[in-house]
Amino acid sequence: MAIEREKILDAALAVLNEVGLDQFSTRRLAEKLGVQQPALYWHFRSKSTLLDALNHEMLVRFHDRRLPRPGERWDDFTLANARSFRRALLAVRDGARINAGTRPTDTDFADYEAQLRLYVDAGFT
Repeated sequence: MAIEREKILDAALAVLNEVGLDQFSTRRLAEKLGVQQPALYWHFRSKSTLLDALNHEMLVRFHDRRLPRPGERWDDFTLANARSFRRALLAVRDGARINAGTRPTDTDFADYEAQLRLYVDAGFT
């Protein structure tokens, strides 16, 4: 039985919210999905890459002010971005720990570039 990446991430977020990061395991996730553990490695080569994807998914789902709006002032964006980021970290159990221990994706880097562009355009060096 093939399992979709999105279904794995949905289940992983559910397991994470149930047991927390310290008790989170690919074995537990596979049990929740009703598959064997190796099925997870088709989409994620390690627990570390799974956590990287979970962090990205958490930010996509819950951090709605990652990018400045057209014409938005840098200080307004900074405040909105910080509040949105905090909400995202609090939306998932151990969200801050997950974020602190994972690597950004290429999409995340593109968002950071857009944020930096806003600050450079505002005159920051």
